[in-house]
Amino acid sequence: MRGVNNGDQQEVQKLCEVIRDIGQHDGDGREDHRNRITVEFGKLFEHYVAISNTLVGILLRARKQGLVDFEGEMLWQGKDDHVVITLLE
Repeated sequence: MRGVNNGDQQEVQKLCEVIRDIGQHDGDGREDHRNRITVEFGKLFEHYVAISNTLVGILLRARKQGLVDFEGEMLWQGKDDHVVITLLE
């Protein structure tokens, strides 16, 4: 199995930062409950397109690393704009 290269890891970390910045913070803030941050794919795509044109590939890598979660195998602009992406880290 191939390791994650530094460039890929930097893209995934940038994605997580963008989700933190534009996402909705859920949770009650209690110690025993982890806050979750969610954002719809359409909103993320609008903000992220200025940063990179490879958002879907980065999202798939981030999900494989256990950093984000969303329903479905692939996301498509327009069709999946309301799919919620959850930051897990």
